[in-house]
Amino acid sequence: MKITKRLADFIVNTRYEDLPQEAVELAKHSFLDTAGIALGGSLEKAPRIVSRLIKQWGGHPVASVVGQGFKATVQHAALINGISADIIGFSDVSVTSIHHPSAGICPAIWALGEQRQSPGKDIILAHIVGTEIANKIGFGVKPRFHQKGWDPVCVLGTFGATAAAGKLLGLNSSRMANALGIAGAQASGIRGNMGTMSKSYRAGRAAENGVTAASLAQMGFTGNTTIMEIRDGLLQTFGDGVDGNKILENLGNPLDFISPGITLKPYPSCTSSHTAIYGTLKLKKEHRIVPENVESVECGVVPKVADLLKFPCPRNTFEAKYSIQFCVALALIEGKVTIGSFSEETMRDPQILDLMKRVKMDVALELAKLGYSPEVAPFGCRVTVRLKTGENYTCRVNKGPWEPETPPSWDEIAEKYHSCAESVLSPKEIEESSQIIQGLEKTDNILRLMDILRA
Repeated sequence: MKITKRLADFIVNTRYEDLPQEAVELAKHSFLDTAGIALGGSLEKAPRIVSRLIKQWGGHPVASVVGQGFKATVQHAALINGISADIIGFSDVSVTSIHHPSAGICPAIWALGEQRQSPGKDIILAHIVGTEIANKIGFGVKPRFHQKGWDPVCVLGTFGATAAAGKLLGLNSSRMANALGIAGAQASGIRGNMGTMSKSYRAGRAAENGVTAASLAQMGFTGNTTIMEIRDGLLQTFGDGVDGNKILENLGNPLDFISPGITLKPYPSCTSSHTAIYGTLKLKKEHRIVPENVESVECGVVPKVADLLKFPCPRNTFEAKYSIQFCVALALIEGKVTIGSFSEETMRDPQILDLMKRVKMDVALELAKLGYSPEVAPFGCRVTVRLKTGENYTCRVNKGPWEPETPPSWDEIAEKYHSCAESVLSPKEIEESSQIIQGLEKTDNILRLMDILRA
């Protein structure tokens, strides 16, 4: 099967006029969401360290570094902004491909789009096409891809960012196929870095890889134009030899933004913790549970959740985002889970530390029977709170609150954007930038938006 050619042709031939309005609106939701997350993440230590290194290296400054007040080369701005967009664990996710698409794709199109002064329609189209390629590849190689320890944001994000960057550069089908081949020489990464700064490095590398691969292809650099299907290509290396049919069977029809859709995060922690958080908050509210009365909390989960949330006693804020014990204790004590919840001070709180000891996680037999990450409950969790007075309260949550079936409104995403951006931008800048993104398809170029986001 000529999978690589089919993907290249799809990228090149898809026009803005072909896009359903629903996909355009949903892409803008993710775009606003990602911009806010990158602003909030820009305050973290990890992107600041990388920025210091980039300043030492120098280069021609043409693309804005979000939230840090300076410009860098296209590749370096994409790298730093990708790290910022991923570091606080708040980015959107494709549940079906188990991948965070926008954290790697948006930083690539911000950097390249600013350099090229691209109009808003081109930006939206690149975002949608890049997400489609990344997620369809991810759907085609799961679940062995994830079970073997590959990091989807590093691998899938590189191909998605390459597709998006190639679309902005106007590559033809031949050069787009070469760009995908070059991406194959870059795509790598293992999940073992969860709980460290390098977890966010994956999104930065994906964005940087994408703009590099597409730019090299534009200049005539070559890669294998059958990189998906060739022996030692993507399907064999990452998919254990799957045939690739799943990549192509629904390519663009429907677009992934429409179905199965993209999940946005209401909580800044691993997506697989959201069902437990939501269930805990629901029980706390319905039964007026106070943490002092809690004897124990049991979280029965699907196998995928047990694989990801592997830090029962987190040692830092990065590990805390992958700890069901920390997140559930936080939800019971504070009644909310926000960016500020993941602080060194909170992690030393004696009440949280004590309650964490009483939160247990196990794979639930009833959920395990459904599969590793079942479609009906990809991050399914059954929460049972036992009180010291003898009462037991149980809640099973199959999916989080901001899934494609129950999406947030524009106003809800704008509120999240404000909460992420308020430490970096003025209220006037927050309002202006959100309005630009809401009407992005009417924008002649993204220079003013990037001026604001650069802060």
